[in-house]
Amino acid sequence: AQLGPSTGAIVAEAQNRGIPFKRLNHHSLLILGYGNKQKKLRATVAGTTLGLGIEIAANKEETKQLLEAAYIPVPKGVLISDQDALQRVAGNEVPFPLVIKPLDGNHGRGITTNINTFEDAQKAFELAQKISNEVIVENFVEGNDYRLLLINYQFVAAAKRTPASITGNGTSTISELIDLANQDPRRGEGHDNSMTRIVADETTLSILSAKGLHTESILPENETLFLKHTANMSTGGSAEDVTDLVHPDNIFMAERVAKLVGLDICGIDVLAKDLSVPLNAQNGAVVEVNAGPGLRMHLEPEKGLPRNIAKPVIEMLFPDKSNGRIPIVAVTGTNGKTTTTRLIAH
Repeated sequence: AQLGPSTGAIVAEAQNRGIPFKRLNHHSLLILGYGNKQKKLRATVAGTTLGLGIEIAANKEETKQLLEAAYIPVPKGVLISDQDALQRVAGNEVPFPLVIKPLDGNHGRGITTNINTFEDAQKAFELAQKISNEVIVENFVEGNDYRLLLINYQFVAAAKRTPASITGNGTSTISELIDLANQDPRRGEGHDNSMTRIVADETTLSILSAKGLHTESILPENETLFLKHTANMSTGGSAEDVTDLVHPDNIFMAERVAKLVGLDICGIDVLAKDLSVPLNAQNGAVVEVNAGPGLRMHLEPEKGLPRNIAKPVIEMLFPDKSNGRIPIVAVTGTNGKTTTTRLIAH
């Protein structure tokens, strides 16, 4: 299997620096450099990334508690695991509109946003429980979906993400419009291309149903329909680079978040109207912190400037222009090889 875009970009940058690499499996586990200079890497989780940081980021509720204690703005919510708790919480302890998501999901799986009725909350709870028995019910924060990328605890890029969508032409069905969108050469399976193919999954069907539509409905001309609740690239979302627009206060906050969680390569999901304004001034919130964040939205955004964010990854692993090499000498012959190797080692 070929390397994914994140791993491939890091390997290309390593080669630019003359750093040798070896692939350890058919996926994304790599060794960069030789001997005691070597560094291991799996996609964007490095050998330097703290295991505890990864564990904290995998538990959305734990992450939220940690950030809230440090006065980072996060959505208010509670953790539940049964329908009785949902009845008590939805619309009461946590007022509508809601977001319901699995405790330890990823790639936007099992998340439902902007829930306004208890019936919709029940459906969302059942969807989330397919991913995780424990489910988070929290306030829906209105705004755009942004991803902030930090490497070596420093801000390097930001992208504004948009959920997978189609635009009607007045004659084609929703199913046909999805097929048409998937003909874009930038779209591929999984993480192979700069964008992912759109799949009409259970989430898409529930969004259509709530609007009184189905896959064979004809979408009016110029009407845009969002097909997912989240803007994750892995579900067909697109990205626009906004790195140069981020307010210094938001950069400072993001760097604090990465240090609080303990992730030297960190993706922070933020909901806000505009990242050029401090988060606290607009009721924005940090909604997730991610270990092993994907790089392709920054490497190949649909709009805006591509960012070489593989470079700071390599600079973190191999500072001071190191090439990760050690002297390697091959010895061959008949007699005296052992003595020769000992002399060389000495």
